[in-house]
Amino acid sequence: MVMAKEKEVKKDIKDEVKLKKKKRKKKVLLILVLIIIVVGGILVYNFKFKNKNGSSKNVVTVKVVDSLDEYGYSISDKDSKYYKSEFENLKKILKASSIDEEAYSTQVARLFVIDLYTMSTKLNKYDVGGTEYFYKDKADMYTKKVMDTLYSTLIDNTYGDRKQSLPEVSNVETVSTEKTTYTIDKKEKDGYLVKLKLTYVTDMGYDDEASIVVVKEDGIRWSVVDYQPTLKPTYDEN
Repeated sequence: MVMAKEKEVKKDIKDEVKLKKKKRKKKVLLILVLIIIVVGGILVYNFKFKNKNGSSKNVVTVKVVDSLDEYGYSISDKDSKYYKSEFENLKKILKASSIDEEAYSTQVARLFVIDLYTMSTKLNKYDVGGTEYFYKDKADMYTKKVMDTLYSTLIDNTYGDRKQSLPEVSNVETVSTEKTTYTIDKKEKDGYLVKLKLTYVTDMGYDDEASIVVVKEDGIRWSVVDYQPTLKPTYDEN
């Protein structure tokens, strides 16, 4: 009788041990499932929300691919094919044994309008085209004006995900280049008035005419000092 009871007690102990082991396994399994759910939730959050806000996206990088350092002009890998071809024309003019000042001034004006109105290659409204061709003492004023007007609605493209239709200049026709003078700080400077016509990849209603005054700056450099989107410009004393 005693032996039977001892066997029964031992059996109960074994069953209780087995039950405890099963409970521990269930707890471990539950913890593993919870860990998987938490980790998965974090990954989903990072993908959907962080990417949406740009914190996990790759930033668009810009690399200078060619430059004329002594003049302060350069082009980058993001510039349009047409702009790069016109830059090559400027290089040929400036590397000649004798620089044709009129051709140089005209080419600066052409590059200026191409860069200004090819907005599709700009990262944001602060990436103002044409700035490097503008007269240094007037560049800040020019940049601010463009940011507040032409570039005011330009959507940021820091992460390369912009969905906005923007203009790209496909051709510039030189209408005329003539000698002129322009007054800066009560000093008269000799220069050229360059008149141009613009054509775009897609006509979106942007300016298709330009009158640009280019004057000599810093000895060898010619710079844009005034721009008007018309072939019949008017000028006030500066």
